[in-house]
Amino acid sequence: MSLPSTNTRAGTPYSEALTLRAREEEGAGNTGLRRFPFRLCVGLSLLLIIFVYFDFSEILRKLTSLEWPFVAMALGILSLQFAVSVFRWLYILKRQAAGIGQYEAFSIYGFGALANLFLVTSIAGISVRAALLVRSGSSISAALASVTAERIAAIAGLAMCGLFGLAFAFPSVRDYLAAAQTKPSPYFDFAIIGMLAVVVVCVLVSFRFAVVGKFAKQVLSVFSSPVPGIILILASCCIIFLGFAGLAVLAAGMGLEVEPVFFLAVMPAIAFVSALPISIGGWGVREGAMVAGLSMFSIPPESAVALSITFGLAGLFVAALLGGSAVLLGMYCRSQSAVTEKGTGIDAGGR
Repeated sequence: MSLPSTNTRAGTPYSEALTLRAREEEGAGNTGLRRFPFRLCVGLSLLLIIFVYFDFSEILRKLTSLEWPFVAMALGILSLQFAVSVFRWLYILKRQAAGIGQYEAFSIYGFGALANLFLVTSIAGISVRAALLVRSGSSISAALASVTAERIAAIAGLAMCGLFGLAFAFPSVRDYLAAAQTKPSPYFDFAIIGMLAVVVVCVLVSFRFAVVGKFAKQVLSVFSSPVPGIILILASCCIIFLGFAGLAVLAAGMGLEVEPVFFLAVMPAIAFVSALPISIGGWGVREGAMVAGLSMFSIPPESAVALSITFGLAGLFVAALLGGSAVLLGMYCRSQSAVTEKGTGIDAGGR
């Protein structure tokens, strides 16, 4: 098979191929831009339906009834959650031997956190981090392997938290069978559906990346021994439970009496649904899922919406503050490093 000619003059087959490829890439970019308004409309439409269908004045009353000491406590918990997330990210990059400095990696994570706030949920943060890793000198396969390993650890941690919660929901199989024969438990069914969805995603991800060769080896290198895998899964479980703890504090600040089994058994499924890339920052989807989940525990829908909005705003504040700080810190360290290297070069030239 002959190679294409290197002649780049207009009208040659090679130039036509380049033009066709450029048009395809431009079309792919335009397709991504067209999907963004669609996902934005999905979230805004769900929020609009919620506000129109439910009593907006009651939602506003619940929002204003929140006590500030509980807000401060929830923000502290969510800040700790952000710190553990950064630790997991740095640990994965260390396992990948990406050669990225600590401050640079911190800055990349901050960019991803900011992208998740204002762009498509989950996908935006993954794409931004992978692109910045490549820009910082990492190979494309290593960058994709790093963000993939982080998602696998997050999904595994979410599944572990859900299974742990189900153990508290039903202490024994006999209790579950007795409850199933007498009166079905809707929150158990809801949690089971969520956990099955998580398992299906894990299987699909594992199957897809098992045939990629070098890329799969780089992903598996993060979990090459039991200790790193345990550390990452425990960190993911800690991240999830800290998020649930922040939500529980906000619920207490609103005067809502939510049973602990909701945070243990139902909230993992809600978190999974909210993370699907069908909205912007999870808005709209999270509120609908919270209404459905809390209705099983006799919580009014207006209170559920108010709690979800408060939780979303608290997460947005923490991610914007700490993510923006991480970005600024990374930019400052890069500028200082450039000044130092320039000064070293001048000194060497003077000698």
